[in-house]
Amino acid sequence: MSKKNQFLLFFGISFSAIIFTSLFGNLYEKYLGPASTGFWGPSHPEYFSGFMFSFLFFGSLFSWLFATGKKKKYWLSYVLPLLLFMLLLGAFEELIIGIGLVVIGWLLARVILLIKNRK
Repeated sequence: MSKKNQFLLFFGISFSAIIFTSLFGNLYEKYLGPASTGFWGPSHPEYFSGFMFSFLFFGSLFSWLFATGKKKKYWLSYVLPLLLFMLLLGAFEELIIGIGLVVIGWLLARVILLIKNRK
């Protein structure tokens, strides 16, 4: 994959993650309750988790859809750092949700590629 395509892949994942941050953040707040924050915390802490969740989902989805070669390398480079970050923070609920979103993104990409190759 050329440097231009790598940049476009990262930009597409980042742009989609930013656009859908509020959706994932609101879903997080609705089903898991409000995220606690300290005095110096952000005004909407659920958006931090929402960004990580949307980045994991779109990183998994787009790396399997648009990476031409070494798909596992790109997939792991977008997914593994955030999952390790969640593990190191001790955010086990977020880690489980993140792994679920990675699997959902991967399955959705596989279904799309199966339908595309069938035609």
